[in-house]
Amino acid sequence: MTPLADKITTMNAADLKTLRANAARLLEHGSPAQMSSAGEILPLIDTQLAVLAEKAASEPAPVRKRAAPKKKVPPATGHQTALPG
Repeated sequence: MTPLADKITTMNAADLKTLRANAARLLEHGSPAQMSSAGEILPLIDTQLAVLAEKAASEPAPVRKRAAPKKKVPPATGHQTALPG
């Protein structure tokens, strides 16, 4: 395996999507060496993306706490800029 293939399991979904897009591009328009490397790594990327998607589907959504409601403050009366004498 290539050093990049070893790092695939440590990547997050966003990085894997970017890597997959680059590998697909190289598979079509790269040099012969790039095409062979991209062909080897694409199935590994797809497998890891499937694993991450399955893991995300099985985990419950995090519970977010709501902010406490703001207290209503009565409007100020009188002249607010007057300084005590």
